Amino acid sequence: MPFHPELPGDAEFLGLRADPLPGRYHLTVENHLARLDGRLYGGTAIAASITAAELVTDRHALWMTTQFVSTAPPGEDIVIDVDVLAPGHRTSQVRVTGTNPTGDVMFASLGATGNHRLDGLQGTFENCPEVSTHEESDPFTSPFELMTRALGTEVPMPPVPEGVGFTTVIEFRAPEIHSHPDPGPGRICIWARRRDHVPVTPALAAFVADMVPLSIAAACGVLGRGVSLDNSIRVGAFEETEWVLVDLRPHLAVGDYGHGVAHLWSERGHLLGTASQSATMTRLDLDDLPWDRR
Repeated sequence: MPFHPELPGDAEFLGLRADPLPGRYHLTVENHLARLDGRLYGGTAIAASITAAELVTDRHALWMTTQFVSTAPPGEDIVIDVDVLAPGHRTSQVRVTGTNPTGDVMFASLGATGNHRLDGLQGTFENCPEVSTHEESDPFTSPFELMTRALGTEVPMPPVPEGVGFTTVIEFRAPEIHSHPDPGPGRICIWARRRDHVPVTPALAAFVADMVPLSIAAACGVLGRGVSLDNSIRVGAFEETEWVLVDLRPHLAVGDYGHGVAHLWSERGHLLGTASQSATMTRLDLDDLPWDRR
């Protein structure tokens, strides 16, 4: 399975720019890489870590865990350094660090890339939920709009600012769940794709999987939000698919910390990978939203 990093356009999507120093890249916090308050989005950090690691090692991403130390304001330049800790015959163990111009660490990632054996072990041991197709599903623009639907509430949400946040480049739709292999509170499914219709890659899957806190809040029965402590993804065999079904499954919450997973399915129901996330959870105060200009 040859590696062609130029095909998916992940570096272009993220605005990743190579530095003259080998193993170093730059990323600017632009609107489409930001949260709704304009600051660096957690999904951007893990997506950039995956992309940089793949480019440096010339191998496929196998897994990546990103710890969020701090965020960055709009327009900030993030320096991304990739250290290959163990360049094996088939597998490269890597460390990726993102720092701001003053040298403060924004995020730190550990992961691995590798070359797949075409005759190696294969199998999928999870089941895909049965949901309405993306054509039959309702579009939404704010993750909090989806949470109010999951809770069955009619709480009016203030409009999100135009031109800010990852929803400017990612289209989301909310399917109806007909049946779920792991039923329980807070199960939420989301169809997602790039608005330019470029097929999903591991980096993009990690980018859109940063939504587990929504399901944790819904499982707790509250309007809430989470600040990511970490994001992880374990990558399966990707098939070409424009849409990815993000299957959110919360695990637990204790003392305002929450944990859960997101299984990532292709349009045909193939498991592309599985993500996990931990977050600091807070109840949502509609009078104190960072983007609200009322």
